[in-house]
This record gives sequence, C-alpha cells and structure tokens, in this order.
Amino acid sequence: MNPRLISLVFAPFAFGTSAFAFVGLIDPMAEGLGVGVPLAGQLQTVFAVACGLGGPVLARLLGGFDRKRLLLFVMLVLAAMNAASALAPGFGSIAAIRIAGGLFAALTLPLASTIAVNMVPEANRPAAIATVLAGYTLAFLIGMPLCTLLGDALGWRAAFWFAGFISLAAVFVIAMGAPAGVSAPQLAGANFKGAIKGDNLRLMAITLLGFGATFATVSFIGPVITAFAGLEGAAIGGVQVATGIGSLLGLPAGAALAKLPIKTALAGLIGVTAATQALFSLGMLIDLGWVALPLLVVTMALGSGALFATSPVIQTQLARSAGPAATIAFALNGSMIYFGQGLGATLGGTVTAMSGIAWVGIAGTLVAVTGLLVIGSLRSGARKTDLATP
Repeated sequence: MNPRLISLVFAPFAFGTSAFAFVGLIDPMAEGLGVGVPLAGQLQTVFAVACGLGGPVLARLLGGFDRKRLLLFVMLVLAAMNAASALAPGFGSIAAIRIAGGLFAALTLPLASTIAVNMVPEANRPAAIATVLAGYTLAFLIGMPLCTLLGDALGWRAAFWFAGFISLAAVFVIAMGAPAGVSAPQLAGANFKGAIKGDNLRLMAITLLGFGATFATVSFIGPVITAFAGLEGAAIGGVQVATGIGSLLGLPAGAALAKLPIKTALAGLIGVTAATQALFSLGMLIDLGWVALPLLVVTMALGSGALFATSPVIQTQLARSAGPAATIAFALNGSMIYFGQGLGATLGGTVTAMSGIAWVGIAGTLVAVTGLLVIGSLRSGARKTDLATP
C-alpha cells in the first residue's frame, strides 16, 4: 500500500467523525442544552446544508490553489469547529459554529480525491478513489461508535473533543504524507451544462432521496436504537458498528452493481433502503422480544450498505455521461448528498415532534419510494456503456 495515499484516508475519516460525532448522543445532548430531541437533531441539518452550499462555490473560487494546502486548512477548520462546539454554551452557538465549519468541510472529499488521482497512473485511479472513500466508512465503523462511547462515559462534549483530536491528527499525517503542488485540471467542456445533461439531474435527485430516506433515522440513531431494542448509553455505540460494517461492504458491492443496467441496480438498492426504513419503524412500534437486537443489527448494516453502494453506481453513470464536466457533476452530486442528509434530519425531527420517534422509519420509506419513481423515469434499459461519451 502506498503510504502517501493512505495518509489521505485520514481526511474523510476526520470529516465523517466530525459530521456525525453527536448522533448517538442526541438524548443527553438535548437534555444538556435544554432543548428537545427534534431540535437537537437539526444540528445535523445545518451542517449538511452548509456543506451543500459551500462545496461547489468554494471549489470554483479556490480552484487555483494548491490542493494539499487547502486540505490542511480544511482539517484545521474541522478541528476548530469541534473544539468550539465542545466549549459552546448553548444550542444556537453550536448551530452557528457548525454552519461556519460546514461551508469549508464540504471540500474534504473533492480535495482528497484530486490529490489521490494525481498520485497514481490513470489505470489505478478508481482504486485510489476507493481507498480515499474508505476513510468515510471508517468514520461509521470507528469514529461514530467511539464518539458515543466517550460521550456516554465523559459527557456529550467529549465526543466533540475526540472529533477535534482526529482532525488534528489528520493535519499532521497529511502534512507528512501527501504530495504538494497538485492543482485541479482545467478541461475544455467542463461546464454546468455538460454536468447536468441527459439523465444526470435524475441521478442526482436519486442521490438526494436516498440519503434523505436513510438520514431520517440515522440523524436520530441514538433514540431509534433505544426505542427499537431498549439499549442505552455505551451499548448504542456498540450497535453503531453495524453501520460501519455495512458501509465497508457497500462500496465494493456498488462497484459490482455498476456493471448492471442502471435502473436494475438502483431499483434494487433504493428498494433495500425503503425496506430497512420500514423495519426501523416496525421494531419501534412492535415489541419483537429477543429478535429485536439481531434484527436491528441486520437492518442497520443493510441500510448503510445499500446507501454506500448507490454512490459508485451513480458516480460511474455521471462520469460517462458528463465527460469533461465529470468533476462538476461530482461536486453537484456531492451537494445532493449533503442536502439529502439535511432533508432526512429535518424530516426525522418534524415527524418525531408531531408523531413520535417510532414513525421516522415510515417517513424514510416514503422518501425512498419517491426515489423508486424517479428511477422508473430513467432511460429504459440504459447501461453504463450506452451513455454517450463526449
């Protein structure tokens, strides 16, 4: 393994851990801040929306700067955001801090990916990108559970301190390992018109709806786990590992499914998303006894796996359709990921406030079903090789 490439894994690991540091601690955090659980969950919404807005704009404005220096700056922003959140006196100040941090945090994956593909021969670029993305899955497998465990033992603010430590560690590792002097390539035809042609807008809408459906529950995963299986405190962190395992398995599964017709692959994955969201509500509405815990673990792993498998399928289609505008298409699709997270958190918070936490899965299912309708509108039988490459 290339140690310079491995150093970049720390960037999405720090980003993912920072983004979801508190999701397993919603209940104690809400109590500590003196707000309701639905409102506390909106801290995920403001961060995700800030990422969605800031990513494309800053990527365009800062396109001429050295990628490594920008990535180090973003990691420092994440460290500062987490430290400030740990020290913040109330909900409003934490929300403002996460909005400011999110505007820059969205650059993490594009910057790390750009550096990665410039380090290897063209034939090895897909593997390099997959390696970088593995850092994001590690955040689900290691970062989120550890934040929950530390927060349960030392108070919810400890989760932010830990995320800040990971961000600082990323600064040192990337500074030592990643190459400097990398700039973004400027290609003829790289424009927004090329990025959204054909089915690309529908594909981006599917990304939005897939993440929106999943994050209706993920944004409130602590209360969901408690309502589903009766687990609290450190036990929540243990069960969160299932999400990380699913995400690790989802990326290679998505790479394999990308060889199938696009409608077949996406319908299967979004169908799994709809089913798992329904299972979340089923487990919270009905006492399943001893079956609850194993069903919860399987549901979390399958839901995470389906979500992460969707990305390679859609990214493959976008790359072939957008051609020289693929980077812009990726940035726009990345914004849909963040907006989807915000949509899910907002939806979950609204449903929780109106009907109770048990119904958030049903809400997520309805969003996923909407995604299935969009998939049905894609070009019939289109395969990745059918898309015209400019």
